[in-house]
Amino acid sequence: MKIKITLRGTLTKYFEGDKERIVEVPDGCTAEEALKLVGIDWTKIDNFGFVAINGLRVMIYDKLKDGDELKAYSKISGG
Repeated sequence: MKIKITLRGTLTKYFEGDKERIVEVPDGCTAEEALKLVGIDWTKIDNFGFVAINGLRVMIYDKLKDGDELKAYSKISGG
């Protein structure tokens, strides 16, 4: 199935400055598995924030469907 992965904030460096990619992933793939397929291991990124599927914040282990948009956000800091 095909999904769109969009990276936000400082995570765009993992797509070499691009913000999004259309990728082919296996049926029943989780958000975590999809990110790992494109070389992003969220457990090793200190400033990894959260993921959203089709605009709704979800758990990293939630499953994707064909045509979904997965967005990964970095932590936001400031003061």
